Amino acid sequence: MNSQEIAELLRNMSEKEKNYSEELNNLSEKFRHPVLQALIRGIAKDSEKHSIFYAALAKLVGEIQPMITEEELEIIREGLEKHIETETEMIEFTRRLAGETSDPRQKLILLAIYEDEVKHHKILLDIHRNIAEKEAFTEEQLWDSVWKDSPWHGAPGG
Repeated sequence: MNSQEIAELLRNMSEKEKNYSEELNNLSEKFRHPVLQALIRGIAKDSEKHSIFYAALAKLVGEIQPMITEEELEIIREGLEKHIETETEMIEFTRRLAGETSDPRQKLILLAIYEDEVKHHKILLDIHRNIAEKEAFTEEQLWDSVWKDSPWHGAPGG
């Protein structure tokens, strides 16, 4: 399968997840039980997220990706560090509350939140390690490639 075919499959999956999310939201509006509504709407949000992920993958496969500038890298790095700390707090909070409650309905929702927070934390750490620290094409790298790495050291034809 070539990259255009893969991109098309990913776009189709994005649309399918988006439609599924809408169907689940419509279902949750047909009854009043708050815990069941929350669980169904939570799954709908995950499908909405999956739609976004598939669309991003389609762009990754089908388009040239822009380089991250040094300024963007700093914004990403600072934002991620703040959110990594926040996720850590949320993990501890939900773990503690889930351990303290004896109500199985509360425990179900708290553990679902906990598992999501653990996943979010891992993803943010992975982004920080693998993208925020490695993706930037710095001005220094640009000039190195133009001057040092060129056989003509920046002059046309040597």
